[in-house]
Amino acid sequence: MPASRFTRRRVAAVAGLLLVPIGVAGCLPLFGPRTVEVPQARLQEIVARRFPVEKRLFDWVAIRIDSPRLSLQPDANRIAVEVAVTAAGDALVTPPLVGTLAASAGLRFDAGDNTVRLVDARVERFVIEGLPTAWQRQLDRLGRPLAKNLLEGEVLYALRPKDVAGLEGRGVRPGDLRVTETGIAIMMLPVER
Repeated sequence: MPASRFTRRRVAAVAGLLLVPIGVAGCLPLFGPRTVEVPQARLQEIVARRFPVEKRLFDWVAIRIDSPRLSLQPDANRIAVEVAVTAAGDALVTPPLVGTLAASAGLRFDAGDNTVRLVDARVERFVIEGLPTAWQRQLDRLGRPLAKNLLEGEVLYALRPKDVAGLEGRGVRPGDLRVTETGIAIMMLPVER
């Protein structure tokens, strides 16, 4: 087989994988494997679209969360995200405090609204640069539950109604999600009639 044909096929295969969340129904074969793969690069794009996030705490501190970096934890069936955190406010928080938040979560497909949601969110590390050790312990005590509440149940991706209709027309629906070395595998289950 000529090298150019082989390369074109590989490019077409990769392009097909990148388009999966955009048109899942159009990419799923009628026969054969009942798994759709979403690559890590596509997941990173989806996560990056949700940032920056800005929140106010106690009416005097503005929190900005941005620069997400996604990684996969296939052994634990989880994804991990590390983000930059900036806190600014009145005279007590000047200059702005800068740090990082690293969290992980499992994934669940919610058939009720056709979304992929974060579940069992855990904050792995929450550090603000330059904070004294005693203050860092307070941040851990107060910040970890707050960060967990921000992540738990958040929507990572929502299937469009036409994608769901297309899948159901082929007799399948999204089911279990599995984090792999290269992305997420979405198992397609038969539609119960």
